[in-house]
Amino acid sequence: MASDFQQQLKQLGRQARTERLAAEAEVRPQPQPAPDVDFAAAVGAVTPLKPDNRFQHPRDTSPIRRRPAMDDDDEQAGFYVGVGGETEPPPAFAKNGRGRDDIRRLQAGHWPVVASVDLHGYREEAAQEVLNQFVAYVQKRGVCGEVVHGSGLGSKDFAPVLKTVVRRWLMAHPEVLAYAEPHPRNDGAVLILLRQRRRDGAPER
Repeated sequence: MASDFQQQLKQLGRQARTERLAAEAEVRPQPQPAPDVDFAAAVGAVTPLKPDNRFQHPRDTSPIRRRPAMDDDDEQAGFYVGVGGETEPPPAFAKNGRGRDDIRRLQAGHWPVVASVDLHGYREEAAQEVLNQFVAYVQKRGVCGEVVHGSGLGSKDFAPVLKTVVRRWLMAHPEVLAYAEPHPRNDGAVLILLRQRRRDGAPER
């Protein structure tokens, strides 16, 4: 009799455990499969970006190094002007005998802009390093480029530091024939006209 009682207890225990597991399964939420999403339909029509002609210069985050002394024959040293100067350069400048014509043609889009560069965030010396590379880059492709230097409204005392240095650099550079603001209401950029290079790389006289 004792063995029969023990068997009944085990059977009742198994039955209770089975019922408890079945009840928990009913209460537990079943995982739902992730819905299939048609990405193309969800996004809609996509227009691929067109390649632009913006000149990209890698940012150098290393400490500023002292520039070595330049020789007249050292073309790799680049062209630099001293920082400072209180006189703000003019909005347009030309150094050859067709000054007014070159300025007018620049603003009228007579020459295609083959590349542009944005100097926001550069210090004076680093900006001149970029300009040296930019002039060489443009001359391999044409004679006209765009330099964006900003209006200088965020500078100390609202004095345009980078704008002044860039335009003084353009006025003094031997390969730059003229520069002009794209239009009177945009003083944060200039279009530049460069001396045309011959196929052998020498400047035309």
